[in-house]
Formats: sequence, C-alpha cells, structure tokens
Amino acid sequence: MIITLVTDQFFQNNHGTSVSAQRIHDELVKRGHTVRVLAVCNNNGTAYALKERYFGKPITKLINSQGFIFAKPDKDTMRKAIEGADIVHVYMPFKLGYKTIKMCREMNVPCTAAFHIVPENITSTLYMEDFHLLNFSLWQKFYNSTYRYVQHIHCPSLMVAKQLEKHKFNSTLHVISNGYNNIFRMQKEEKPEMFKNKFVITFVGRFSREKRYDLIIKAVNASKHRDQIQLIFGGKGPVKKQIMKMAMKLPNYPVFSFFTQQQLISLFNFADLYIHPADIEVEGMSCLEAIACGCVPVVSDSQKSASSQFAVSKHSIFKNGDFKSLAQQIDWWIEHPEELKAEKEIVAKHAQNFTVEKSMNFYINMFEQAIKDWNKNFDGKAKDAPKPKIVNYYETTEVE
Repeated sequence: MIITLVTDQFFQNNHGTSVSAQRIHDELVKRGHTVRVLAVCNNNGTAYALKERYFGKPITKLINSQGFIFAKPDKDTMRKAIEGADIVHVYMPFKLGYKTIKMCREMNVPCTAAFHIVPENITSTLYMEDFHLLNFSLWQKFYNSTYRYVQHIHCPSLMVAKQLEKHKFNSTLHVISNGYNNIFRMQKEEKPEMFKNKFVITFVGRFSREKRYDLIIKAVNASKHRDQIQLIFGGKGPVKKQIMKMAMKLPNYPVFSFFTQQQLISLFNFADLYIHPADIEVEGMSCLEAIACGCVPVVSDSQKSASSQFAVSKHSIFKNGDFKSLAQQIDWWIEHPEELKAEKEIVAKHAQNFTVEKSMNFYINMFEQAIKDWNKNFDGKAKDAPKPKIVNYYETTEVE
C-alpha cells in the first residue's frame, strides 16, 4: 500500500505522538509499504515538508514549551502527499488534520484518524482542566472539525475508546497500542556505583502539570524510607524549574536529565520502581517501555489515565492525586524485595502484548477495513450514522 502519515511534528523525539508515528512508519516500511510523511520539516527530511505555523511569540513559546509545534497547511504539498495514496492517516485534530481530511474527501482518497490528545491535555496547561464547559466545547470542536468525517478512528487505549463512545463519536473505534520498540527489554544491568545502596525510583515524561511530578516528591517525603530513595527524572517541559525547586526538601536530590534511548533502556533495567502519577494519559509510552524492561510500575488509578492497564499487582495502583496512597505503595515494594524481584518478570511478560509488531498487524487491519468501507460523504452526525463501535484487539491477544 501507499500510506500517507499526517502529523504536525514527526522528526522530533520529544513528543510521544512523534515517537509513535516514527515507529509505525519504520514498521510499515519494513513490511514493504510505501510511506509518505506530511509534517513540519526544516531539513528536507520529507518530500512533503510543511512550515511551522506561528501564533505570535508568547503563544508559540507556550506551545513549544509543551514539546509541540503546529504545521502550516499548504494545499499544493498536501495534494501531492494525498494523490495516489491508498490510505491517509491523520494524527491530530488541528488545522493540518482537518484540512487534510477535507481534501481527502474532495479527492476521494480513503482516510483514517487517530485520537492522541484529550481536551484536558490542553486545558491543564492553562490551569483550567476542571472547567467542564471548556473541556466539553473542545470535545465538540474536535468532533465537528475532524472526527465526524472518518469512519475508522485509532484509539491508543480502551480508556480513550470509551471516552469517544461517551461523547458519541459515531465511528468504529480501533483500540491499538502505539506499541514499544523491542529494543526495550530486560537485561542484566548493575546499578551505578553512586546508587548502589539506594532504592531507585524513576519517571520519564514531559514536565507539565498533568504529569504530577509533585506527587512523587510529596510521596517520597512521606515515605518511611525517604533517606533510602533516589529519584531519577527524565524529560523537558514548562514546570521543570518548579519541580526542581520543590525537590530541594528531599534528603537525596533527584537526578534531572533528558535521556537518549539507550540511556533509558539502562535506567529502566537498573531502577527499582517506575512511578506514573499522571492525571491525564491516553496511553503512557514511557510506562510501557519501562515495564518492557521489567521495571515494576506504580500507577495512578485516574479515570482519565490509561496507564493503569500496565499494572499487574494491586500494589502497583495508587489513588489518583493522593500522595499518601502512593507513599504506602512505595513502602510496600521497598519492604518486600523478593516480591519486587518476581514482579519484574511478570510485568515484562505483560508488556509483550503491546509490541509495535503486534500493533502493526492491527493498524493494517484498520487500514484495510477503512479502504473497504470508504465513503467520501460519511458524516457521523447524519441521522443514519452508525453508533460508536469499539474494536478491542487485546481481548484475545494475551500472552500465554
């Protein structure tokens, strides 16, 4: 097939959606498909390069601080990327995305869309995540501009699919993990000398409000074993300085860094726990990569976070937003080293359900179904539109 991937940013590694798109691209190419990339590119990395869209210095700076950029749609480039494609896959419900879908309909080229961002990802940046009317308005904006016109939508988790079903996204909702690269695996890795006598806890993610780095710091301070714990944080983002200042109260100051892929693999293999405290998460790629390396997770039970799907033990779940609950789970694992050691094998095996190779099989299934069902006049708001239908590929794919 000739497949066009459409995403504002593709060539940057600081955003989960970009990393996901890169992995899907590489796997499709490996399987013999021709893949076009329509995205922002300043160094001729794609024949379908777009320029970055600017909103004025303050707003663009805020967007960039979240590790994101927007593409400026260009009709000629878009048309070139779409023409002759068997399927076009749109990643985001912003201007590039909905303009591409509109052009696909005009050119009668099948397209699908993915749901990688929920409104709360945006409103939390503005300290307005609890403004339900604003969140509802964004849900409606996403649907009316983009998703009402595609029959098949990729959902990175069942949690996302259920959210779309709740908001009456009248399409087939395909639950497909973004998938992890199989270079993330368990291997023998000794702790660095400086951490030999420490219980190492890590979290890797964008330094933004909804990721809740603050909960980890509060939980460690409340732990009975606070003097023994060493935190290692990886990432960039707008609240990093705030978190660094907050961490001054800890007995062992955290390591703050931005890690390469190889460094992450090493970190996940020698760390004792991976804490994923986010309030809002459509999947949680770093959590998945961590458990693939056998790093035992402790994850928030937030209804707006899908990462709890990666937890196996009851001691790997804590009450959302409750640092005391998190501290209790941390202490339990510290006080049960044999159970922690055994759990590493269990979570690594669980991760095998979510490899990028498995995800690719499901993606291709979705693409083939979308081509078969293509109707350029489809409108999810029409009276005869189908009801939402969830296709969960993971109901029957548990590793033996």
